[in-house]
Amino acid sequence: MMINLEINGLTQEELQELSDIDGYGKWLKIERYYPETRYIPDGSKLKTGVIAIPPRPLPSVSPLRRLYMITSTDGKKLLMKTDDISHFDREGEIAEFADRAFGEQGVYVSYPVEVGPYAEETRVYSIYIFFGGDNLARQLPAIYVPQQHELGIEAGKQLKKFHLITPIGDAAPRQPREDIFLLLTQLEEKGITYPGFKEAASFMKKRFDIASGRPVNALHGDFSANTLFIDKGLNVGMLPLEDPHWGDPIKDLISLQDSYSLPFMKGVLKGLFDGAPPSDFFELLAYYGTERALSDINAASNEEEKAVAIIRARKMAADLDNYQTVMPGWY
Repeated sequence: MMINLEINGLTQEELQELSDIDGYGKWLKIERYYPETRYIPDGSKLKTGVIAIPPRPLPSVSPLRRLYMITSTDGKKLLMKTDDISHFDREGEIAEFADRAFGEQGVYVSYPVEVGPYAEETRVYSIYIFFGGDNLARQLPAIYVPQQHELGIEAGKQLKKFHLITPIGDAAPRQPREDIFLLLTQLEEKGITYPGFKEAASFMKKRFDIASGRPVNALHGDFSANTLFIDKGLNVGMLPLEDPHWGDPIKDLISLQDSYSLPFMKGVLKGLFDGAPPSDFFELLAYYGTERALSDINAASNEEEKAVAIIRARKMAADLDNYQTVMPGWY
């Protein structure tokens, strides 16, 4: 009878695979890492300026993906991601975004140490410097409300530096899943309806070309307090990047409401724009946010996902007074 021993949460098979990575001998300790990065508020938090909204479903990841926490011989904490070799190019792209953000702009973000193949080139690994701290969204409800605003300003300044990264070569912006008219047709064929849907459709049709000619810069991809951390010095930093890409910087504010803190959200805009947002900001944000909300409904793989997507779309419509304004009610 074989006994599958585990060391720090790793099976012997995992250890054998990982030992194939160059530099394995320099690690004092390696353990499986289970990040608890998603915070969801409950109704009792309303008094502190925290809003309640169901989270978007997390994107599916490769079944071969693993996260490990490494302690090197010099005591540094490192985060290692491993995955199937088919993800090699994408891991390299993510590492380049993080490297440029930290190296060129001084963004407080985990930066890469190395990326490479292992296990006879059937896997890819990427190792990042890992800064200590806790998920910011989870900490915000316990923080004095004016301080939530100040932390938002700091986060906005970090994001502004991230957006200063420009494409090199022929990097192209990420395109939406489908043309807005096709998307609306598909939703109508599915019989999708909710308070504000007709108004949302009309709003989008009138502005179908609003995104033409917009700037193309580096995007975080999922920016909110749920993807940020706060360290012991009360500094705000970015957790390891998961989905950076190229596009209009305003798209990075779509996920801001998932911060669940109104003072923090307002602070982000103040820090990002050195005061008040530009005149066209809220119209573009309403367009991009509605585009994603409708796309989420259309792409839902089951009834539960569709229900959550509709709740979020309804909240957006309500925030915009059923599209009678482009400035959200929370602002």
